[in-house]
Amino acid sequence: MPSFYANTVNELAKLLARRKTVVFLVLTAMIPIAAAAAVSQFQFGFGVAALTSADFPVVLLGFYTAVYLPLLLFMTASDMFAGETGDKTMKLLLTRPITRFQAFASKLAAMLGYAALHLAIALIVSLASLLFLSGVGAVGQGLGRTAAAYVTSLLPLFTLGLAAAFIAQFFKNGSGALTVCILLYASAKLGAYFVPALAVYTPAAYTDWHMLWLGASVASGKILNVFMFLAACCILFFTGGYTIFERKQY
Repeated sequence: MPSFYANTVNELAKLLARRKTVVFLVLTAMIPIAAAAAVSQFQFGFGVAALTSADFPVVLLGFYTAVYLPLLLFMTASDMFAGETGDKTMKLLLTRPITRFQAFASKLAAMLGYAALHLAIALIVSLASLLFLSGVGAVGQGLGRTAAAYVTSLLPLFTLGLAAAFIAQFFKNGSGALTVCILLYASAKLGAYFVPALAVYTPAAYTDWHMLWLGASVASGKILNVFMFLAACCILFFTGGYTIFERKQY
């Protein structure tokens, strides 16, 4: 356990030390500010409220979970696995006093923490941006449900990250793994429009799972079904990814 914790911290430190990571963290914080400014101008120009105070953070979360964060997770998984394989730096990790299972799991834990950091920044900045749209009183309106939506959105995002980590095991460079991940994700998203019946069998169809937590009455049965499906996908992708990682020669 100490080795797992130490390597998780090390993987997070490596992530945060990259210049592009800092750029994306700043971009995550800038998106709500830019969106609030655009909505404010729209409301001022047309004299109507484009979004209610409760809608603004949720609309932004929909963008983060459907487009922005999946791309970041694909990039992160590709760099952590395929990228380090191509750079020959994976050998350095495996020479440390840590098992391959701990090495693999700690990378995934760091990726989960990275996604959680982006969501935390997005939530804080989007709530702060409400001050410019609706005033101080709007910040506390529906705060509990909004925070719950941001927290629960981690599960489908982590599932996509695990899928990307599994796919990355088949590549020796990060760019190839990233390209395939994006193409598969885009195909799954677009396929839902042409074959709706097949959409329920892909994790990409549940990036808006957080919306189930925002209704007047929580659909507990639907939430449980989606949770079980995503949990099963996590187990499959983790098992498949670790099996390849454990047998792979670096």
